[in-house]
Amino acid sequence: MDKLQRLQQTNMFVEEYRQKMDLLMMRVRIIEEEAITISRFLSGLNLDIRDKVELLSYKDLNDLVQCALR
Repeated sequence: MDKLQRLQQTNMFVEEYRQKMDLLMMRVRIIEEEAITISRFLSGLNLDIRDKVELLSYKDLNDLVQCALR
């Protein structure tokens, strides 16, 4: 659980970061509302990417990841 809470994108690609987050969530068996997962994902993104995607409109986590990949 601690690794999940401290997870940051740092030098990973966005997709690698998403996969690592998903893997850690599965390992600790976390099931949470999508809004909380979105918040968790955003908080770990690199600041330059986070600043850009927070201004965009997205409908779900997958859509947010696609915005971050651009």
